[in-house]
Amino acid sequence: MNSFQPRLIALDMDGTILNSSSELTPRTKNVIRSAISTGIAVVIATGRMYPSALPLIKEVGISCPSVFYNGAIVRDPVSGEILHEKGLGIDLTAEIVSYYKDQGWYIQIYNNDKVYVVDGNDPRTKFYENISKIPPVSLGEKLWDFNVDSTKLLGITLDETVFPYMVEKTKSRFGSRVYTAVSWGAFVEIAHPEVNKANGLALVAERLGIDRKDVLAIGDAGNDKEMIVWAGHGVAMGNSSDQLKAVADEVTLDNDNEGAATIIERYLSMEAN
Repeated sequence: MNSFQPRLIALDMDGTILNSSSELTPRTKNVIRSAISTGIAVVIATGRMYPSALPLIKEVGISCPSVFYNGAIVRDPVSGEILHEKGLGIDLTAEIVSYYKDQGWYIQIYNNDKVYVVDGNDPRTKFYENISKIPPVSLGEKLWDFNVDSTKLLGITLDETVFPYMVEKTKSRFGSRVYTAVSWGAFVEIAHPEVNKANGLALVAERLGIDRKDVLAIGDAGNDKEMIVWAGHGVAMGNSSDQLKAVADEVTLDNDNEGAATIIERYLSMEAN
């Protein structure tokens, strides 16, 4: 590990570089900027929508193509150019949405960087909006027949007893036909089976001419698992699940103790020496 020196740093946002209040601390912001200034490629790899992640990307000065919607979209944040896009398709989107309706579960649809919901005042919608800062489009009951190719789908429950059941039932019903991941202890993220952060990150690394062995990836949730395994050095946050910690090369402090900044600072100090 001592010989490892990252040429690319991939960072998840929520639960990783953002604290529990969804804030980027001055220390974390400064260390990301320092990494960029030394010539390290810094990439955001998030489940968030492009417009939700863009303010942070601009704030810290990231110019590399980044990974959005868990890898369903890879996009250049400077030009706005979409470099890769893989939606669920109209038929599969409709099938999943119909299944969630039959179960009485909440689901929201993503299309063309908008998020569509039944009711903008639903507590689950508000919970998501408070995180993403993206106002949803309320369709009412028309959501259930909204036939689009969804970039991803998001099931949400605020009931901790329902959540594991929702995850298990979604996975058993759709299996390998979709990519399923969890985040926030409330979100079931559903995307095309070829979509995950590792695949998105591999596209970015190839574009930048960087080998995966030179990639440092830091994350905290189930949707970070693939990239943490894929990267040359994968780091799980202290607030991660035991399952994620088990596949990581290293575990750092939690997001409220700036674990991501701690890791990046270490490599910057090694480079300085």
